Amino acid sequence: MPTNRTLAVAALAATLAGASAARADLTVVQSTTIKNPQITAMMQSMSPQQRAMMARSGAGAFMGGGPLTSTLYSQGSKTRVDVGPQSTIVDAAAHKLIMLNRATHTYRSSPYSPNAMAGQMQASVRDTGQTKTILHHPARHYVLTMTSARMQGARISGDIWSAQDLPQPPAAALAAGGPAAALQGQFRKIKGLPLLVNMTISGTPVGDTSIHSVTKSVSRAPLSASLFTVPAGYKRAAARPMPGAMPMGR
Repeated sequence: MPTNRTLAVAALAATLAGASAARADLTVVQSTTIKNPQITAMMQSMSPQQRAMMARSGAGAFMGGGPLTSTLYSQGSKTRVDVGPQSTIVDAAAHKLIMLNRATHTYRSSPYSPNAMAGQMQASVRDTGQTKTILHHPARHYVLTMTSARMQGARISGDIWSAQDLPQPPAAALAAGGPAAALQGQFRKIKGLPLLVNMTISGTPVGDTSIHSVTKSVSRAPLSASLFTVPAGYKRAAARPMPGAMPMGR
């Protein structure tokens, strides 16, 4: 399950890793449904206490089937994604990652290296030439395939509809060379802001996972710089051992 969840995150992150870094402020609200029969059955067999623990961590919302709402904020080289009680902040220029837990008012911070993930993945993007209007924006259709060296036989495949007239959030991978830059070469084919994403993760030990993400709103209103910092009063979370069965952070 952990690897499948990591691949799901990677598939969604890939949709925001394409064009050149946009400087305009951007707020994107999305609704995402993630379905995996085996994971759903496992979660249904959990005790109320275990489900509550997952809900506090944000993992329960992410893998519970959904739909769940996420909000992405973008400003310069910084992005923030809110899902449930968790916020993930990436400062690409500073190579810094911050994880906020808004339920417990705690945070974790660490160096951010997109090459760590990019070196394990390969991608292929094809522009089909199809177009349609989504949320009053002209959107173009792309087909994406990804594989991971960490899981032989695992495959991420699906399609993306991207608005050609909207700026794309800055991709953290743009701040690095090496494997991240190589992966970026394929994602640059996706022009504009992805508004509709359909993905399937197959060939994993827990079976197939389907991901459906649709954009509900897009705003280009100015954002406060405080969105991308640790709020006053938050405490650094205590160090914890690497979980053996299930990562509890996003």
